Amino acid sequence: MRIRQRLTALLAVGVVAFSAVPAQASATSLIAEPTVTSAEYPDDGAWHPGAGMPGSFTFDANGDGAVVGFYYGNTDPAGTYVAANHAGGSATVSYTPQTSGPNDLYVASVDSAGNRSPQHVHRFYVQSTEPQVAGPRETGVGLPAEFRFTPGIADVVSYTYRIDNGPETTVAAAAGGTTSASIVTASKGFHRLYVWSTTGAGLTSGTAERIYTASDAPLVASTDYPDSQGSGGPGVSGVFTLTPRMPGVAEYTYYLDEEWSKPTVVPASADGTASFTFTPAASGWYSVKVYSRAADGTRSEGSRDYYIVVN
Repeated sequence: MRIRQRLTALLAVGVVAFSAVPAQASATSLIAEPTVTSAEYPDDGAWHPGAGMPGSFTFDANGDGAVVGFYYGNTDPAGTYVAANHAGGSATVSYTPQTSGPNDLYVASVDSAGNRSPQHVHRFYVQSTEPQVAGPRETGVGLPAEFRFTPGIADVVSYTYRIDNGPETTVAAAAGGTTSASIVTASKGFHRLYVWSTTGAGLTSGTAERIYTASDAPLVASTDYPDSQGSGGPGVSGVFTLTPRMPGVAEYTYYLDEEWSKPTVVPASADGTASFTFTPAASGWYSVKVYSRAADGTRSEGSRDYYIVVN
């Protein structure tokens, strides 16, 4: 209590500067937990404005004269400092939730020595504003793939996307707020596509995330013998179409039933596609493994496995 009285006296003569960030202290604090209120995002169990939509939050020390400011943030412990308007007073900040669903804002009062109060957890529920993202689960490498963006909020004028931690690209929204983007993935493997939208008023939505893979293995398709499905019969020919998944493909090599000493080479047309015909001699399973090769001799790292099932 003597410490509290002494600090109050110091505050009264202007010794403590409220704009300064208090030093961190490890001592157990006796100051009271703050209250937190928000008109836009109250802690009431209901759903409110949306990811990317800012709200104001007021932290109040409720007259505890030892309090000079507050720490707040969406991590525990909170790490952003804001000074109180006076000893034992309050502070109002603008905070923008970036994800939909339950959000927690952690807030603690702090005295001039850096002692924190018990942490208050302000839980609020944020409506989804993230755009919907539609597109392939697998793309090629170095070739464009189309992804479609649909708005999650009104008045969307543009979308911004990035792959993993790469550069951001912004594309204009079409009428109605939707758009399509032709996206090139430079490397093989798993990738995350992050997409968010911006309204005419400059508000930014939450961020949508879509996971996909990129492979340079060519695509194989046949209407006569669909992959792994019983079709046709002995002596019934099937046409197989090959589609590139990397730039500059000049030819394809395929192996039937893992006969590695008997490759079959199929030249590609100008657009990189090709086709071959296979006539099974008997019923049963036939495996096909296909690689592509560019004009400079580069072979695809990946191969496509395809299974012909003959009735």
